[in-house]
Amino acid sequence: MIDEHNSRSRNMMTKVTKHLLSPIPALSTAHRLLLLQLLLIALLSPKDRISVTGTTIVAVKYKDGVVVGADTRTSASGYVSNRMAAKLTVVLDRETDVFTTRSTGEGPSSSPEDVDASTCCVCRSGSAADTQYLSDLVRTELLARQISRGEMGTVTDAARFLTNMLRNEADLSASLICAGYDHGRGGGIIYSISPGGSAVEEPLFAVQGSGSGYILGHMDANYHQRYAEGKPSAGDWAEEDAINFVTKLVGLAMDRDGSSGGFIRMFVINRFGRREITRTMDDLTTTTKSNTLQKQRRGEATTLKGFAPPVHSAMTSGRQID
Repeated sequence: MIDEHNSRSRNMMTKVTKHLLSPIPALSTAHRLLLLQLLLIALLSPKDRISVTGTTIVAVKYKDGVVVGADTRTSASGYVSNRMAAKLTVVLDRETDVFTTRSTGEGPSSSPEDVDASTCCVCRSGSAADTQYLSDLVRTELLARQISRGEMGTVTDAARFLTNMLRNEADLSASLICAGYDHGRGGGIIYSISPGGSAVEEPLFAVQGSGSGYILGHMDANYHQRYAEGKPSAGDWAEEDAINFVTKLVGLAMDRDGSSGGFIRMFVINRFGRREITRTMDDLTTTTKSNTLQKQRRGEATTLKGFAPPVHSAMTSGRQID
């Protein structure tokens, strides 16, 4: 089967390449090369495809819940296809789910403000189509169960459903963080979900995507430094501290990761629901302490003051350099 698939792929690739490389007034060279690259990815067998998780998603606990954040850049290979993508999908929404349960006649008789319900957000990295498909399925399943049985879903229910889907459908490319306020646990909870379908409950924070490698060391150093100085750990932070921490983490990843960019979108989630916050590059410029980084973000040139002189200048002065 594999040889047959490869033979068909080569034959089709040869025919399409002949047409794409021929002079076509409507297509530029860059467009033809992009079409060839996308066609090659589509013709590869599922086992030969490379799983790409080009984004940065972060979740951090604080004393009343969790703060989740992500960048807004969506890319196809090296092409930025969307600069304002929404990578945070709410699958349990307290503001609407409470009324959905009450409309069935089986919900609580108290006011919606007094009902304890969960709010869950899925932070998505990987294939945009696959992660949207998974998030929509989770939302539909939890809402259907809530309407038919009168049971309010939890963050753990959402994470369990996501892991089952990833285990049963091996072709899906998704690396997720499932986080929110869980009314069954009475606090914030964070799950890291790998592409293979394994879920790990994180005690304080989680980070996924291509930008995670640039900030994991900073996360560890920041947490241990605060602990050594006697400051509250991440789980005991105030809301503003958690927001600033997530902003700094995603901003650092956006500075170095080519697949992360746009602006920062965050949700503050607690027992009262969710609140959306956005941070632009101008906001990051005012919060960073590095003057050099501020100039780079504003597009200004970086001077070479303080750098070591070129080697040839020392050689022209008559001194020998080993």
